[in-house]
Amino acid sequence: MTLRPSDRSSVPRDDSLHDDDGRPSDEHRHSTADGGSSSDPTAGPDLDAAAPATAADRGSDRFVAAVAVDGEVLFAGPSVSAVLGVEREALLGDNLLEHVHPNDRDPVSDALSAVAADRTVTHRLRHASGGFVWVESVVDEELAPEFGGRVVTARRVDVDRAFPERFRQFLEYGTDLVTVVDDDGLVRYESPSIEEVLGYEQGSTVGRSPLGYVHPDDRERVTERFYRALDDPEAAPTMEYRYRTADGDWVWLESRTRSLPDAAVGQLLINSRDVSERKARERRLTDRNERLDRFAGIVSHDLRNPLSVIRGSMEMARLQGDTEPLERGERAVDRIDQLVSELLTLARQGSGIDEPTEFDLEGAVREAWATAGSDDATLVVGAHARVRGDRGRLRQALENLFRNCVEHGSTGGRTNSDDRVDHTSDGGDDLTVVVSATAEGFLVADDGPGIDPEHRDEAFDPGFTTSADGTGYGLDIVREVVESHGWTVRLRPDADVPALPPAVPQPDGACFVVEAPGPDAVAAAEPWIDG
Repeated sequence: MTLRPSDRSSVPRDDSLHDDDGRPSDEHRHSTADGGSSSDPTAGPDLDAAAPATAADRGSDRFVAAVAVDGEVLFAGPSVSAVLGVEREALLGDNLLEHVHPNDRDPVSDALSAVAADRTVTHRLRHASGGFVWVESVVDEELAPEFGGRVVTARRVDVDRAFPERFRQFLEYGTDLVTVVDDDGLVRYESPSIEEVLGYEQGSTVGRSPLGYVHPDDRERVTERFYRALDDPEAAPTMEYRYRTADGDWVWLESRTRSLPDAAVGQLLINSRDVSERKARERRLTDRNERLDRFAGIVSHDLRNPLSVIRGSMEMARLQGDTEPLERGERAVDRIDQLVSELLTLARQGSGIDEPTEFDLEGAVREAWATAGSDDATLVVGAHARVRGDRGRLRQALENLFRNCVEHGSTGGRTNSDDRVDHTSDGGDDLTVVVSATAEGFLVADDGPGIDPEHRDEAFDPGFTTSADGTGYGLDIVREVVESHGWTVRLRPDADVPALPPAVPQPDGACFVVEAPGPDAVAAAEPWIDG
């Protein structure tokens, strides 16, 4: 029987176990899992007595089976579990060919039916993990009458044994993931680091195409380079792409490919490393640069008008000896100071939280109220919550929400910030601002007149304001802070406030809702809100 090069074992066969004609020697022809042997083909029931597998069996690299000509497994030795990860009973009565890799079934079938002259076949068998392992199967020429089939001795021949010992140690202890694929583009070997990098059991993806694990958005690009590397020995592309882990997440891999000189080992070697942290830093840097570009554009445009007012006011004061223009200039200076402060805050917002901490929501709320609240407004804290996030930045978002509530929900606000959306108000009683945890996160609401429905969709847009002297960046800062935590913020329709604790007043004005996952829904280090 002639096998394709990609089907050949990558491991030199142990000649001590075979005669010159390639068949197993009499001494080893019927090697059993416990190290015994039998040269008598009629001694079938004694091959591996139906005793429980011993520790030696579980560590064995081979097993013995009796298989009918049509592939039915009539007997399986106890060391099956050590090689394939399944109990021997799981094979009994099954068609062995259904456990063989589809590309290898013909030579195995030929060996069982005596069509092939060579009864030693190197092929892949399915492992319980879902992948395939390479084995060398030796099929007896004669039928064993007590079984009605042929005795098959299958020995695992992992491709890593083809590497010199010093290279095997490198693969075992290296942190990079090393993958070997054959000329069909299927995995023949994975280094042990696959468990640390991707979470898969070593060998579980053997016999499969690695392209099936690539993110759909990256697959076309990676497929083109992958097959170019397979077809062209001189090609050695370096690729960055997302790869699915065992738990369904995605990591960024950087892979370098190189053709292998020995086809018995494989066609292509792929060296991969996890670069997720580097990609995250690159994303943060890109976001920061975009913010700085926006900041520069806003400063160059929005500061020009108040500066023109100052120049004109100063010139008029000099000509007329009038102080009123100077007062207008002073107001313009105050406006510039406020605008620069808020734009700097916006530009310094990061795209993620580097070192989140746990804290009580109420503590951050009261700190923010002390800065941005009003003597003419009342703060009510409803349901409590624990938060994991950046306390300082969350306080900053709360301050901007409070300013928006106080200065547009009542006529008695004491702060001078104009970075908010107008609440159409006729004045009236003191304002009540409510902060309370909800099932989805927390809310900040007031009992003022609310926000005009026409402005609801654009309230968080950068630079949007209905105030003549407003900057329009307060709610943009809120959105940036919330989204940097991986959360969302939105305006609920007036009077559409989630149920609050009985002692908490039900506000019917503007209602800002922050929604975030709970601690059980995200990784341990990610931000969350537990209400």
